[in-house]
Amino acid sequence: MIARLLFMAMLLLASWPASAADRVYNAQVARLTNGMIVVVIPAHRTPALTHMVWYKAGAGEEPAGQSGIAHFLEHLMFKGTPNIQPGQFSKIIQRMGGNDNAFTSWDYTAYFQTVPKERLSDVMKMEAERMNNLTPRVSDVFSERQVVIEERNQNLDGDPGALLGERMRNVLFPNHPYGKPILGWGPEMRTLKWVDALAFYKKWYAPDNAVLVISGDTTLAEVLPLAQSIYGALPSENVPSRKRPVSPKLEGDVKVTYAREDVRQPMWQFMFRVPSVRENPKAALTLELLEDLLGGSTGRLYRQLVIKEKLATSVGVAYNPYAWDDGSWGFYAVPADGVSLDKIAAGVDRVMKDVADKGFTDSEIKLSVARLQDAAVYARDSLAGPAMNIGYAMAVGVALEDVETWPARLAALTLNDMNDAVKTYLVGQKGVTGWLLPKEPAGKEASK
Repeated sequence: MIARLLFMAMLLLASWPASAADRVYNAQVARLTNGMIVVVIPAHRTPALTHMVWYKAGAGEEPAGQSGIAHFLEHLMFKGTPNIQPGQFSKIIQRMGGNDNAFTSWDYTAYFQTVPKERLSDVMKMEAERMNNLTPRVSDVFSERQVVIEERNQNLDGDPGALLGERMRNVLFPNHPYGKPILGWGPEMRTLKWVDALAFYKKWYAPDNAVLVISGDTTLAEVLPLAQSIYGALPSENVPSRKRPVSPKLEGDVKVTYAREDVRQPMWQFMFRVPSVRENPKAALTLELLEDLLGGSTGRLYRQLVIKEKLATSVGVAYNPYAWDDGSWGFYAVPADGVSLDKIAAGVDRVMKDVADKGFTDSEIKLSVARLQDAAVYARDSLAGPAMNIGYAMAVGVALEDVETWPARLAALTLNDMNDAVKTYLVGQKGVTGWLLPKEPAGKEASK
């Protein structure tokens, strides 16, 4: 008993400092002796929990010529271990009364299950086994490769807007993983093999490169003994640090036009690079607030271009702060009937120039901060939401305290901070313009 208490004390000493004031989730954190990070978010409203394992590796870690291997491996993780037959992982979770899934990004791959509280040790054992003992059949490797190829056919090749976005990112991030699709390039996907996936698996899938996040009816004191006995039994692999190539900045604006016969509605986009939260926490904070101030149904762009001028049927912005390298900012708009994409672009420029010249108002800032703070509070009402938000951040090296104190730090931003951020990060940036256009069917002009 004394030895166990000393061991638990050692784990807790490895935890990050915590203060109850101004925290969103009151998460409890420790690190296992093999390097695996454990985060527990107590939420005792229902006897259930979400269990997530985040690997700090994704499409950004793929070797040259093997685009899509990270996502391919995600699929193969459901194809069998010594104790779990191929295709049975999700069925076992369903029989527990739960559900599961997984997803891949450029910077991480995550696997999650939501189950009754009493099944926590079961899902831990299942997830730990496939972290270290993946054994897919040859037939499943070939069939699953076809599945991911078909996924690309449907979600990218079958969607003109998605293809335009893929081409824009390829221009925006030259010589960098963010410039290639997470699903992979079609010709490379068709050559992926188990030996490729196995090499990626052995290099990156290890406890010392993973973050375990559990949200629900439990505590760190309950989780740690289980985590140490199950995940702690796996050896650390001394996973290498990320080594990404340097992507040169754009020297000027680039325009990408994509026209296809099945396009029914033109669209305008403009995308450029901005700091991520890992690179510049305060810049990212101001950009998150600017996303709300400018976008959505209450933002400056919508009010001016959709409601007042009726140039567009929709307009908005998109910013994801959670990236290992540069983040990206995007403006997008769908024109009203008879409005050209040039006129839409000029309208967005005009609104942004007005914001840069005149600034925001105190009331705008306060209302936007309140909206975002409310959203952070509401996120606590779900099991998966808190686990997702913390996982996204910690998988790219963001400190837990930055997630916990996000609403308070948001409220500390001043009017000057926001007005300066518009001029620093959004106005006059070099980027990639995208035009999505309908294309006349071949031969139609000749038949007139």
